[in-house]
Amino acid sequence: MLKRAHRGEEGFALVTAVVILMVMSLFMVVALSAGNSAFNISEKGSRFTRTLGPTEAGVNDAITRLGVNRDSTSPCPIGTALVCTGGGGEYQVSWSGTKSETMITSIGYLPSMAEADVTRKVEVTMEPEPKFQYALFSADTLEVKNNQVIMGDIFANSAVTIGTGAIICGSVLNAAGGVDVQAGAQILKSYGSTCSGKDGDVWAGGKINLGTITSTVEGDATASAPSTVSCPPTPNTDYAITGGTVNGTATACGVVTATTPSAVPNTRTDPPAQGSLPEYTFDIGNYPGFTCFALDAVGCDYDPTNFSPTAVSQFNSSVSTANMSGTYIIWQENPSQSTLVDLEDMTLSGDLTIVTNAPITLGNTGEITTTSAATLVLVSLYVPPTGTTCSTNGGDCSIFGKNSVVFDSGDPADPDDGIAGLLYTPGKMAFKNQSNGADGALYAGSMDIKNGFDIVYNERVERIVGFGTGLEQTLWQELAI
Repeated sequence: MLKRAHRGEEGFALVTAVVILMVMSLFMVVALSAGNSAFNISEKGSRFTRTLGPTEAGVNDAITRLGVNRDSTSPCPIGTALVCTGGGGEYQVSWSGTKSETMITSIGYLPSMAEADVTRKVEVTMEPEPKFQYALFSADTLEVKNNQVIMGDIFANSAVTIGTGAIICGSVLNAAGGVDVQAGAQILKSYGSTCSGKDGDVWAGGKINLGTITSTVEGDATASAPSTVSCPPTPNTDYAITGGTVNGTATACGVVTATTPSAVPNTRTDPPAQGSLPEYTFDIGNYPGFTCFALDAVGCDYDPTNFSPTAVSQFNSSVSTANMSGTYIIWQENPSQSTLVDLEDMTLSGDLTIVTNAPITLGNTGEITTTSAATLVLVSLYVPPTGTTCSTNGGDCSIFGKNSVVFDSGDPADPDDGIAGLLYTPGKMAFKNQSNGADGALYAGSMDIKNGFDIVYNERVERIVGFGTGLEQTLWQELAI
């Protein structure tokens, strides 16, 4: 009988085991390599993230120093061997720019600059805190005249009157005294092609009288009462919303007789807080390239011992009001209406700032034109003596103008061209007659504006140097090293 020859298979299991071990070893090597790579990536990411600590520590150090003194210098500037410690590592920081815009550059090192595994570099742009957010601000009463057009929010600590046919594209805030809206006046959320996205609210510390049905509030109306008043008050027309139309919700401590889809009477709400003018602090370091009229024109200190009896007359006689630009500081001894800074027939060729302790008159200026986009800042620190009056007919005013004071607004659809103006005084402001108009804001201790001063609020004036010491971050970006 024939028998099949058998092959020797005694080593087959060993070969299989070796092959399996080789495959498993290969998988293990790949897994270990991938894990090690992931660990390295994760560790690098972690170190990169941790390096943000010292980098931000440098930025915070700069902000703190600049908040105390805008002229401070860095203890560890970039490009030197000096380093500061913070945020879990070391950093170097430098800053440059103007007082209105400061660029802070910070480099963080981990664990140290000498043995840096990772470095990060950031640049942060800092600007003064926004202090001017209203088109009109009065620390006292405020009257918006007949047919006046205001594009922006308005605020007054005392009673507000919105004249017949006036238009507010924005909100009206009143801390006490109430708001009186006359026939046909409107508080709107949008108006024309240049004003939109507003709230169109009226919030009053007192009664809101909307008069006739032709007066309209497109947003909400809230008639609030101080904590000493019970809701509803007696009589219940106090702190009420009467007449007119409210398209939103009408909430009052008293009654609601306005036409509205949502009336909430006899309900307590707190009134807006009392507001105060942004405080101005003079610092000559804020004004590079200034021209000073004072006893010491070099130091230009705001000090009574430096006030000159001829400061205003020297300015008026030596400075042309045509094509003005730059910065002028005028410190007058014993300022009064006989020492008026005269800006009649003023035109601009660039940014212009005038700071003075004397009253300012714009006279019969007409249109203030400019050859390029410009910011106009007029600051009068003059406060008339108690008992004096300032009205649209003049008197003892801090800032006064007559007959069609108009700032060149350029293209109405372009907020970045033309003139954006800030007129500021803790004293009294008045303008006479119609056709006054500007892009920007008016801020005063009190104001009287006859027949209207049409204002279009412009954000270019919200951050003006000299008002507040705080800095706010407006841009953060990482830079390549």
